Amino acid sequence: MSFTLQVDDEISLRLIEPEHAQAMYAVIDANREHIHNYLPWATPTSSLEDVRAFATKTLVAFAQRKELSLSILEHGQVVGGTGWNHWVCETKDEWQLSMCHADIGYWLARDAQGRGIVTRAVRALLRLGFEQYGMARMTIRAEPENVRSYAVPERLGFTYEGTLRHVCHWKDRWVNHRLYSMLRDEWRESCRVSDLGHEGKECEKGNKGNEGNRDVRGVAGVVSHEGAEL
Repeated sequence: MSFTLQVDDEISLRLIEPEHAQAMYAVIDANREHIHNYLPWATPTSSLEDVRAFATKTLVAFAQRKELSLSILEHGQVVGGTGWNHWVCETKDEWQLSMCHADIGYWLARDAQGRGIVTRAVRALLRLGFEQYGMARMTIRAEPENVRSYAVPERLGFTYEGTLRHVCHWKDRWVNHRLYSMLRDEWRESCRVSDLGHEGKECEKGNKGNEGNRDVRGVAGVVSHEGAEL
């Protein structure tokens, strides 16, 4: 059920599966000090088996349309992770109600920073969500202190909606989140403007380079289960 989303000539996104655990664990372990300040899972993920278990769990969540977990690869080497959390797409006909939205999350190895890798990866996830999965809204959250993280949605033209207060309690403190959003209509308008300026490659429909699955949506049905650019 594996697939790879080719972002450009350098960057690709690959569905995390148990057989990829070794490569992912090596990057996490080498960057634990770097990422643990903002990612609660970094410290408890202390063994290769932890990563294998995570991969198995997230495949099930992907099949259930709850979560999408991807490795970020640069020239075929794992340098980080990204995906969708809080993924909700449902319709209640009796209420005349429908919704489809997700949060985008990401992390990157220290030595991979400064090359725009996360920005390119997020742009590809926006295209995937809006064009293939029918998302109406996609969001990014970041702690107010994590300037590099929230620079990504600002760079991509997200709207800053405000600060969510006391989202969780972690390491003896309350954590706040800056909340950014992009709507499908805003994405399409940005694509139209980019196309007029001959900069619209990131907005092309479809996902060239999806190995093993022309339509990424088909994968989920297979299983039942400060300042440097990011």
